[in-house]
Amino acid sequence: MAGLHVDLQAADLALGLSQRVTEVPATAHSRGVFFNLIEHELARRGFADEVAARRILGPARKSFALYPTRDLLVAFAHAGALIDDDPSVGIRSIFFGTASYFAATWYGRAFQRFLRPDPADALRWIERSRRQVADYGFWRLEQRGPGHAIFHMVDEYLWIDSAQRGGCEGLLRACGVRGEVTAELDSPFCGRLDIRWTLTD
Repeated sequence: MAGLHVDLQAADLALGLSQRVTEVPATAHSRGVFFNLIEHELARRGFADEVAARRILGPARKSFALYPTRDLLVAFAHAGALIDDDPSVGIRSIFFGTASYFAATWYGRAFQRFLRPDPADALRWIERSRRQVADYGFWRLEQRGPGHAIFHMVDEYLWIDSAQRGGCEGLLRACGVRGEVTAELDSPFCGRLDIRWTLTD
């Protein structure tokens, strides 16, 4: 990986990062566990010692402490660009590991018992726990029936169509079920995830 080069300016343009960061309130904060997820995913892919990776990660962060969501957006965007030529695909890939990573931390250990074959309980737990991971936005889970739920997201500053979609896809994987997650956007910060799954025998 010597000589690794990442075009962060191109990633910023592809994701509309500068405008997004400007539109996110300075009062919005997210838990440090998400910064640590980035570090974990970069290390898992062999990037942890790269100069670009260290610049992205910055100082160590405590899992439970709150940090500016603007900083988290920048970290995810640049880490996504490090992982994939399409930073949106990279972000989705990082978030895919959220459920497994979060359940393995002391902070999210209570989440482990909800990773059952039917992810409905895990989705309800995520809805109830939303305010524990960020101090902005609103999520509402609509259960449509067995194997079908919709997560409505309002004022969600992380990318719904890549980050949050990848997180739900990873949740289905962690529960051991086949499924599909479709993102529908009303605006950059509002939309929904249509989540469908089939229980395996």
